[in-house]
Amino acid sequence: MLSSLSLQVEPAATQTLSVLVVGRLSGPSQAALDEMVATHHVHVLRAEGWRQACEPALLGKADAVIICQPDLHGESDRDTWHLHLQLLADALRARRLTGIVLADDPEWVSAENDVLMPATRDASSAELWGRATTIRQYQYRLRQMDEQVAVMQRLGRKLNQQFVEVDQELRLASRLQRDFLPRSLPEVNDIRFAAIYRPASWVSGDIYDVVRLDETHVGFYLADAVGHGIAAGLLTMFIKQAVTGKVIEQGRYRLLPPGEILARLNNDLARQELPNCQFVTACYGCVDATTHHITFARGGHPHPIHVSASGECREIHTVGGLLGVFPAESFPAIGLDLQPGEKLILYSDGLEDLLIARRDRQQGAVEFKPELLKAACRPAQGFVDALGECMDRAEGSLAPFDDMTVLAIERKPASALMNRGFFAPRGLAEGLEGR
Repeated sequence: MLSSLSLQVEPAATQTLSVLVVGRLSGPSQAALDEMVATHHVHVLRAEGWRQACEPALLGKADAVIICQPDLHGESDRDTWHLHLQLLADALRARRLTGIVLADDPEWVSAENDVLMPATRDASSAELWGRATTIRQYQYRLRQMDEQVAVMQRLGRKLNQQFVEVDQELRLASRLQRDFLPRSLPEVNDIRFAAIYRPASWVSGDIYDVVRLDETHVGFYLADAVGHGIAAGLLTMFIKQAVTGKVIEQGRYRLLPPGEILARLNNDLARQELPNCQFVTACYGCVDATTHHITFARGGHPHPIHVSASGECREIHTVGGLLGVFPAESFPAIGLDLQPGEKLILYSDGLEDLLIARRDRQQGAVEFKPELLKAACRPAQGFVDALGECMDRAEGSLAPFDDMTVLAIERKPASALMNRGFFAPRGLAEGLEGR
């Protein structure tokens, strides 16, 4: 669209120059105009008064305007002519024109009139011709700029409309993606869950789920597709459909081990032959609400954090590479017995700077942030709420660089069970309190 403007022909010096003369020229100024007409290709338009000179139809025919100062007698005449000059200047400005004012005292022409060019009454023909042709060249450039601005404005309106449509589509995609997240988290026996989900943009690369597999087993996972936005969001939908905690075989169901679930997901992703920059990290686990035993496996995901009943934190290291890079990978599982009041924390890598203060990769030691240690003593829901407050206070919280998700699995403290009426025999109760 912009290239079409460059096809316009710039006015040549031999092209007829239309000059609008406002007022009556006399003496040297008339002689200079006559000489310019005789020497160059000049067409003269005339306006006897300022009202006629302000007519858009007449100004539209002119390339330049020559304004002759009338004979002034007293301050009243000067004020009247100054007012007329202001009105004419406004008309010239609207047409992107410049006027040459032939005055007795050029300095008297107000400097605020940026479209008026002062000159003396005895200006020569060459001076008038030079000023008039310069005005025509500037007028051509200004009109060209106006056309380009108009094109950019049309393009801006079109882009703005497209941005609005994209924003609406992203909002819809975000709402649909949230619909795939669990609406409520199950509570089985004394096992409960809590989660916080903070996308960096409308569509997130994080996804989590908690699914009750049977009467006593609950499967849970947190996965993170590299990056965030549309591509990562689409990948989370693939993960949602691919992760299955149990299969039906010969009329009976079988719970899949976490390592097998991640291996299946890895093979499914590898078969898609995604670009090298697209991969997934995930941690999948299954908890037996009767024995309180958790079995989990991870693939390239941050190591889960085990929180004791007293609030002590430690990472639980497991082996497992990125998902979707190499097929036929193995993901060994590890087991953990969750004691009363203990938690297991899964989180996406967008939260690592908020949780981890320092990591010694050679020694395998990790130092946790005070915010994590302070929140660790709280129940699962209070824990994720405290982390949410830390996210809100963090620098750049209004424009986070990555998605942030936390999933907490907790075994209720023994005291909570007693308060809710779960009375056990005395020996069992003493055993629970002593653990």
